[in-house]
Amino acid sequence: MDAISNTGIALPANSQSNHELDRFFASHEENAYYVAYAALWHHETAMDVVQDSMLRLVEYYRDKPPAQWPALFRTILNSRINDVRRRRLIEQGKHKLVSFTGLFRKDRDDGNTMEEPDLPADDRDDHITAPEAGIVAAQLRQKVTEALRCLSERQRQVFVLREWRGMTTQETALTLGCSENSVKQHHYRALRELRKLLAEVWDYA
Repeated sequence: MDAISNTGIALPANSQSNHELDRFFASHEENAYYVAYAALWHHETAMDVVQDSMLRLVEYYRDKPPAQWPALFRTILNSRINDVRRRRLIEQGKHKLVSFTGLFRKDRDDGNTMEEPDLPADDRDDHITAPEAGIVAAQLRQKVTEALRCLSERQRQVFVLREWRGMTTQETALTLGCSENSVKQHHYRALRELRKLLAEVWDYA
Protein backbone atom coordinates (compact mmCIF):
# COMPACT_ATOMS: atom_id res chain seq x y z
CA MET A 1 0.00 0.00 0.00
CA ASP A 2 1.28 3.44 -0.88
CA ALA A 3 1.75 6.24 1.62
CA ILE A 4 0.31 9.68 0.93
CA SER A 5 2.66 12.63 1.30
CA ASN A 6 1.64 16.00 2.67
CA THR A 7 1.40 17.26 -0.90
CA GLY A 8 -1.05 14.54 -1.89
CA ILE A 9 1.46 12.42 -3.84
CA ALA A 10 1.33 8.66 -3.27
CA LEU A 11 4.75 7.39 -2.20
CA PRO A 12 5.82 3.74 -1.96
CA ALA A 13 5.11 2.62 1.61
CA ASN A 14 8.44 0.87 2.01
CA SER A 15 10.62 3.54 0.44
CA GLN A 16 13.29 4.96 2.74
CA SER A 17 13.19 8.22 0.80
CA ASN A 18 9.57 9.03 1.71
CA HIS A 19 10.45 11.74 4.20
CA GLU A 20 13.07 13.27 1.92
CA LEU A 21 10.63 13.36 -1.00
CA ASP A 22 7.90 14.83 1.16
CA ARG A 23 10.20 17.61 2.34
CA PHE A 24 11.42 18.19 -1.20
CA PHE A 25 7.90 18.59 -2.59
CA ALA A 26 6.83 20.80 0.31
CA SER A 27 9.70 23.18 -0.39
CA HIS A 28 9.48 23.15 -4.21
CA GLU A 29 5.80 22.75 -5.14
CA GLU A 30 4.72 26.36 -4.79
CA ASN A 31 7.63 27.81 -6.76
CA ALA A 32 7.07 25.17 -9.44
CA TYR A 33 3.45 26.30 -9.67
CA TYR A 34 4.45 29.90 -10.34
CA VAL A 35 6.97 28.81 -12.97
CA ALA A 36 4.29 26.78 -14.75
CA TYR A 37 1.65 29.47 -14.31
CA ALA A 38 3.88 32.17 -15.76
CA ALA A 39 4.56 29.96 -18.76
CA LEU A 40 1.05 28.64 -19.38
CA TRP A 41 -1.07 31.46 -17.93
CA HIS A 42 -3.79 29.15 -16.58
CA HIS A 43 -4.23 28.13 -12.94
CA GLU A 44 -5.69 24.64 -13.33
CA THR A 45 -3.28 23.69 -16.11
CA ALA A 46 -0.31 24.88 -14.04
CA MET A 47 -1.49 22.85 -11.05
CA ASP A 48 -1.91 19.76 -13.25
CA VAL A 49 1.57 20.19 -14.72
CA VAL A 50 3.15 20.46 -11.27
CA GLN A 51 1.28 17.44 -9.93
CA ASP A 52 2.20 15.36 -12.97
CA SER A 53 5.84 16.43 -12.67
CA MET A 54 5.90 15.40 -9.02
CA LEU A 55 4.39 12.02 -9.88
CA ARG A 56 6.98 11.44 -12.59
CA LEU A 57 9.82 12.30 -10.24
CA VAL A 58 8.50 9.74 -7.75
CA GLU A 59 7.93 7.11 -10.42
CA TYR A 60 11.24 7.37 -12.24
CA TYR A 61 13.77 9.09 -9.99
CA ARG A 62 12.88 8.50 -6.33
CA ASP A 63 15.95 6.30 -5.92
CA LYS A 64 18.30 8.97 -7.21
CA PRO A 65 20.35 10.93 -4.65
CA PRO A 66 18.27 13.80 -3.17
CA ALA A 67 20.90 16.27 -4.36
CA GLN A 68 19.91 15.44 -7.95
CA TRP A 69 16.16 15.94 -7.43
CA PRO A 70 16.04 19.74 -8.02
CA ALA A 71 17.64 19.50 -11.48
CA LEU A 72 15.58 16.42 -12.38
CA PHE A 73 12.35 18.04 -11.20
CA ARG A 74 13.13 21.21 -13.15
CA THR A 75 13.78 19.16 -16.30
CA ILE A 76 10.51 17.24 -15.88
CA LEU A 77 8.56 20.43 -15.21
CA ASN A 78 9.94 22.17 -18.28
CA SER A 79 9.20 19.10 -20.38
CA ARG A 80 5.58 19.03 -19.20
CA ILE A 81 5.22 22.77 -19.86
CA ASN A 82 6.49 22.21 -23.40
CA ASP A 83 4.07 19.30 -23.84
CA VAL A 84 1.15 21.54 -22.94
CA ARG A 85 2.42 24.28 -25.25
CA ARG A 86 2.73 21.90 -28.18
CA ARG A 87 -0.76 20.54 -27.54
CA ARG A 88 -2.15 24.08 -27.53
CA LEU A 89 -0.42 24.92 -30.79
CA ILE A 90 -1.84 21.80 -32.42
CA GLU A 91 -5.33 22.57 -31.18
CA GLN A 92 -5.39 26.27 -31.93
CA GLY A 93 -3.10 26.55 -34.91
CA LYS A 94 0.62 27.29 -35.03
CA HIS A 95 0.16 30.98 -35.81
CA LYS A 96 -2.80 31.67 -33.52
CA LEU A 97 -2.19 33.45 -30.23
CA VAL A 98 -2.84 31.33 -27.19
CA SER A 99 -5.64 32.66 -25.01
CA PHE A 100 -4.34 33.10 -21.48
CA THR A 101 -6.89 33.10 -18.64
CA GLY A 102 -7.03 32.97 -14.86
CA LEU A 103 -5.04 36.07 -13.85
CA PHE A 104 -6.38 37.85 -10.78
CA ARG A 105 -9.49 35.65 -10.78
CA LYS A 106 -11.23 35.84 -7.41
CA ASP A 107 -14.18 33.46 -7.95
CA ARG A 108 -12.35 30.21 -7.13
CA ASP A 109 -13.72 28.36 -4.13
CA ASP A 110 -11.31 25.42 -4.09
CA GLY A 111 -9.51 26.72 -1.00
CA ASN A 112 -6.08 26.44 -2.59
CA THR A 113 -3.57 28.76 -0.96
CA MET A 114 -1.61 29.42 -4.15
CA GLU A 115 -3.72 32.34 -5.34
CA GLU A 116 -2.78 34.57 -8.21
CA PRO A 117 -1.39 37.78 -6.70
CA ASP A 118 -3.74 40.75 -6.58
CA LEU A 119 -2.80 44.26 -7.56
CA PRO A 120 -1.45 46.45 -4.76
CA ALA A 121 -4.17 48.55 -3.16
CA ASP A 122 -3.53 51.87 -1.46
CA ASP A 123 -5.77 53.26 1.24
CA ARG A 124 -8.47 55.24 -0.52
CA ASP A 125 -9.00 58.89 0.37
CA ASP A 126 -10.51 60.05 -2.94
CA HIS A 127 -14.17 59.36 -2.02
CA ILE A 128 -14.59 56.82 -4.84
CA THR A 129 -17.47 54.46 -4.05
CA ALA A 130 -16.99 50.70 -3.80
CA PRO A 131 -18.74 49.97 -7.13
CA GLU A 132 -16.66 52.64 -8.87
CA ALA A 133 -13.47 51.31 -7.32
CA GLY A 134 -14.43 47.82 -8.47
CA ILE A 135 -14.87 48.98 -12.04
CA VAL A 136 -11.54 50.80 -12.00
CA ALA A 137 -9.81 47.76 -10.49
CA ALA A 138 -11.30 45.48 -13.15
CA GLN A 139 -10.15 47.80 -15.91
CA LEU A 140 -6.67 47.97 -14.39
CA ARG A 141 -6.45 44.20 -14.09
CA GLN A 142 -7.41 43.87 -17.74
CA LYS A 143 -4.66 46.26 -18.76
CA VAL A 144 -2.11 44.41 -16.63
CA THR A 145 -3.21 41.09 -18.12
CA GLU A 146 -2.79 42.44 -21.64
CA ALA A 147 0.62 43.89 -20.79
CA LEU A 148 1.88 40.64 -19.28
CA ARG A 149 0.81 38.79 -22.41
CA CYS A 150 3.22 40.93 -24.36
CA LEU A 151 6.22 39.69 -22.38
CA SER A 152 8.20 36.70 -23.53
CA GLU A 153 7.65 33.50 -21.56
CA ARG A 154 11.00 33.79 -19.78
CA GLN A 155 10.45 37.46 -18.96
CA ARG A 156 7.05 36.59 -17.51
CA GLN A 157 8.51 33.74 -15.43
CA VAL A 158 11.27 35.94 -14.06
CA PHE A 159 8.82 38.76 -13.32
CA VAL A 160 6.44 36.45 -11.44
CA LEU A 161 9.19 34.89 -9.35
CA ARG A 162 11.01 38.14 -8.60
CA GLU A 163 8.08 40.52 -8.14
CA TRP A 164 5.20 38.32 -6.98
CA ARG A 165 7.13 35.63 -5.12
CA GLY A 166 9.81 37.99 -3.82
CA MET A 167 12.62 35.62 -4.76
CA THR A 168 16.21 36.80 -5.02
CA THR A 169 18.14 36.74 -8.27
CA GLN A 170 20.02 33.66 -7.08
CA GLU A 171 16.84 31.83 -6.04
CA THR A 172 15.19 32.66 -9.36
CA ALA A 173 18.20 31.41 -11.31
CA LEU A 174 18.20 28.14 -9.38
CA THR A 175 14.46 27.69 -9.88
CA LEU A 176 14.59 28.33 -13.63
CA GLY A 177 17.94 26.63 -14.21
CA CYS A 178 19.62 29.62 -15.78
CA SER A 179 22.38 32.05 -14.88
CA GLU A 180 21.93 35.00 -12.53
CA ASN A 181 22.96 37.31 -15.34
CA SER A 182 20.14 35.92 -17.49
CA VAL A 183 17.67 36.55 -14.67
CA LYS A 184 18.86 40.14 -14.32
CA GLN A 185 18.54 40.76 -18.06
CA HIS A 186 15.05 39.27 -18.33
CA HIS A 187 13.91 41.09 -15.19
CA TYR A 188 15.17 44.41 -16.49
CA ARG A 189 13.55 43.88 -19.89
CA ALA A 190 10.26 42.81 -18.32
CA LEU A 191 10.12 45.88 -16.09
CA ARG A 192 11.11 48.17 -18.96
CA GLU A 193 8.37 46.74 -21.17
CA LEU A 194 5.74 46.91 -18.43
CA ARG A 195 6.65 50.49 -17.59
CA LYS A 196 6.13 51.38 -21.24
CA LEU A 197 2.86 49.47 -21.64
CA LEU A 198 1.38 50.57 -18.31
CA ALA A 199 2.73 54.09 -18.12
CA GLU A 200 -0.78 55.58 -17.92
CA VAL A 201 -2.20 53.28 -15.26
CA TRP A 202 0.52 51.89 -13.05
CA ASP A 203 4.00 53.04 -12.08
CA TYR A 204 6.39 50.14 -11.41
CA ALA A 205 9.38 52.39 -10.86
